Amino acid sequence: MFVLAGETGHPYSGRTAVLATMHDKLPLIAPAMVAAIGLDVRNVAVDTDRLGTFSGDVTRLGTPWETAVAKARLGMAAAGTGLGLASEGSIGAPPGLAFVVAAAELVVLVDDDLGIVVGETSVGYDIVTVADELAPGDDLDALLRRGGFPAHGLIVRPAAGPPTPVRKGIHDRAALDEAIRMCAALSADGRARVETDLRAHHCPSRRPIIAVAAQRLADRLATRCPSCTAPGWGIVRVELGVPCRLCGCDVPLPNADVLGCAACPAEQTVDRPDLDGADPARCQWCNP
Repeated sequence: MFVLAGETGHPYSGRTAVLATMHDKLPLIAPAMVAAIGLDVRNVAVDTDRLGTFSGDVTRLGTPWETAVAKARLGMAAAGTGLGLASEGSIGAPPGLAFVVAAAELVVLVDDDLGIVVGETSVGYDIVTVADELAPGDDLDALLRRGGFPAHGLIVRPAAGPPTPVRKGIHDRAALDEAIRMCAALSADGRARVETDLRAHHCPSRRPIIAVAAQRLADRLATRCPSCTAPGWGIVRVELGVPCRLCGCDVPLPNADVLGCAACPAEQTVDRPDLDGADPARCQWCNP
């Protein structure tokens, strides 16, 4: 049984966690943590870019989960503490939706004192992204309107040839024109690639998605395991299999959520309400 900070207290109330970020994520994550569980969050400056960058000049080698946990541990090591937070984003087209751009954001808490790692995600479809290859002097107005410039920053690199130099965090038209001229001159085809800077402090349309993931994590941490009282009780997997309304065969749709603990083996299955069978249009036998 975990020791709580009083009968109705929370184990994180009055404690401090460090947030490993270079990209101004503290105001997106800290408010939810202090409001839900009384956890104070402080920024710690570490080079999280070593684990991968959106611009591709550093390749992300791990999964989003592995990378977020590694970021948190970088911050914990730098601060000499056992409690850390971090986030990691993945931006691209979801499976089967080639013309849609989604941002999947993950926020994790690593607690070496309790020996748990807890995370939550959020997916948003309103993120602003643009990419084009241009020569110096080309008309940029349509691209800049679509890209939400100058509120959204831009990255410029040579379109062909060396992957560097990369000019990041551009919010000024004169700086953009100069970056295009410089990168085009280094490109084999005389063009520069201009794209959205997806880092959180340069991409305002990404920031609310991170905040939603942080709120979900805070709410999960506020929910304690009914067996051992550890924080972080929530969905650990989804069970599939809803009978088709026409033929009765199982269709791979969610029928129940399995809740679990981050610290002990306790689990609880909760059926999803209002399941009256699957639409035959989703059935591989009725609609092959």
